[in-house]
Amino acid sequence: MFDAFPYDEWGEDVADFWTFGGHNSTGTWILTVLGFTVMLVAFWGFFILENRKLAHQADRLKASGALDRPSTTTGPEA
Repeated sequence: MFDAFPYDEWGEDVADFWTFGGHNSTGTWILTVLGFTVMLVAFWGFFILENRKLAHQADRLKASGALDRPSTTTGPEA
């Protein structure tokens, strides 16, 4: 069987290793900034999408007259 694990046991040397570099490496910071940027773009896109949907629904409610104020008379005319 092929064993690609380069160490005899799991230890501190292994815990600091990953594909893009070790702790506080340039690769770690690049991926952190990229992840944060993607998250902000996703939030921005979500808010834009929801704003469009809310504006469309408000236009439909205005057109149907659902947002008109009710009349101020509350009882029968005397």
